[in-house]
Amino acid sequence: MGRLSGKGNQAFQQIELARIAIFNGHAFEAKKLVKAAQQSLKVAKTDNTAFVKAENDRKASPSVAAAPNGVSNATRSAHPTTWLPVGADVTITDDLSQSPSKSRAIASANEHLEKGKREAALDALKVAKINVAYTMELVPLKQTMTDVNNAASLLAQNKYYEANQALKQVVDSVRYDWVDLDAIPQASHTAAKPGVNVASPAKAK
Repeated sequence: MGRLSGKGNQAFQQIELARIAIFNGHAFEAKKLVKAAQQSLKVAKTDNTAFVKAENDRKASPSVAAAPNGVSNATRSAHPTTWLPVGADVTITDDLSQSPSKSRAIASANEHLEKGKREAALDALKVAKINVAYTMELVPLKQTMTDVNNAASLLAQNKYYEANQALKQVVDSVRYDWVDLDAIPQASHTAAKPGVNVASPAKAK
């Protein structure tokens, strides 16, 4: 989770709030939020969390019946793309209904996550031998910045419908990359980078 972009996460929330503001007729608030998202993305671009990966190399969660956002494996691009990680979800893949000890481990993990202790949360799950999967939410960095800049320009021209469509393209561009944490060597942990602050911490569930 230390690889998540705090500013990227913030920008994505600002984009969603800007769309709500446009829908509610709050033009000034929408312009303010889009401007803030532009600044957040500029910082996110330099925070060393973005990474390059071809879209067809992403792995969808086994629990997802349909391809995320309608993008099938057959139509995914093989061209390398720079992705910005804006969110994540830690998922428990075990059936916990018959295991009080594992249920207690989940409660412990949630307490650690609430305090921002991500490594301790994962340790609590590992000790209880709970199967854990990690899904990262990604947006294409370059295209996202282009769409947000376009939305800002459209808002300046009082073209609110068009600006909302530009922001919707950002929301629709979210893709998912799934990792089975039990398949990763458990001997060592990678510490989260200082200064990374995810506005909406993932919660085990």
